[in-house]
Amino acid sequence: MSSRFIPRDQLSAVLPWQLAALDPHCTKRKSGLMDTATETELAGAAVNRARDEGFRHGLEVGYTQGHAACEAKTLRHNQHLTTISAALESAVAALDETVANDLVQLALELARQVVRAHIDTHPETLVPVVREALNSVIAIAKHPRLVMHPDDAQMITREMAVELGVLNCSITPDDHVARGGVRIEDANFELDATLPTRWSRTLATLGLKDDWLA
Repeated sequence: MSSRFIPRDQLSAVLPWQLAALDPHCTKRKSGLMDTATETELAGAAVNRARDEGFRHGLEVGYTQGHAACEAKTLRHNQHLTTISAALESAVAALDETVANDLVQLALELARQVVRAHIDTHPETLVPVVREALNSVIAIAKHPRLVMHPDDAQMITREMAVELGVLNCSITPDDHVARGGVRIEDANFELDATLPTRWSRTLATLGLKDDWLA
């Protein structure tokens, strides 16, 4: 049986075994595979970056367009609301003015009825009116003439006989003069103190205009 022991002085000729010695092309192929994998990874990363960039760009464009469209729609909506609000305010103002005018006309009509009723039941209220009118023209009147309704003429003749005699004043009945008023005439002037005239003057001080015969 032979011995497997190798003396030390013979070991120098023995080289250690390596896997590369079996396939010298292995390193080259491995390097090629690594290069291909690196290129694939780089290409994939570039695709991912491009996709992410496109996604971000799409979001930005979509947000900008959507924001602009929303602002335009809001502006149109606000303009529409403003138009409706202005029309409503105008309608309310017109309604208020109409109602106010109706109320004023009603108040004036009631006032006319009250004045007429008062004159019919208290005709003597004309006495202070005639007296005040005469006093306002006494300095320039020579032969004043009172023109008034026949019923008022009888009452004034009775109530102011002395004063009329002192002033040398005559009375002329006239059916065209409304009860409660008088017109004083002289050769040089005419003073209108008829009821329609006094009514219009009184309303004018209140900024109103109305016809007594309305």
